[in-house]
Amino acid sequence: MNANTGTRGYERKDADVPALFTIAFLLLLSCVAIFIVVTLLMHYFKGREPAVTSGSANIPATRVRKFPQPRLEVKPGASLAELRAAEDADLTSYGWIDRNAGTVRIPIDRAMQLLLDRGLPDVGAGQTPLSLMQARPGETASPPRLQKPNER
Repeated sequence: MNANTGTRGYERKDADVPALFTIAFLLLLSCVAIFIVVTLLMHYFKGREPAVTSGSANIPATRVRKFPQPRLEVKPGASLAELRAAEDADLTSYGWIDRNAGTVRIPIDRAMQLLLDRGLPDVGAGQTPLSLMQARPGETASPPRLQKPNER
């Protein structure tokens, strides 16, 4: 063991402890000074604001608009019942979706019966979806429309 390092307790040549304490003290002092300056500025602006904007009508702080009331559902169960009734009417009735294109809506029970009677369309046994799309590039990915009974 070296005789020079046994009595001091730390290495004085690597860390300048008084300089580190001085820097820490200056940082603390600057934080306190900044806090005081900001507090004084806030008090100054708070006292000056009403005097400057009292005569001006075009500053947003002086234009007070009432916040709108929330739009609450008075009877949420009734709204849900109306929605369900409308959906049920769409699922169980005939109607036009697009008269010009000849697209119609049929009841879901009738659609399931037609699907059982006619079966699924043969789109290519043993082919992958990619090969089917490449074979028919003009078609979209949407399902085919149901034909009218007289168009078979």
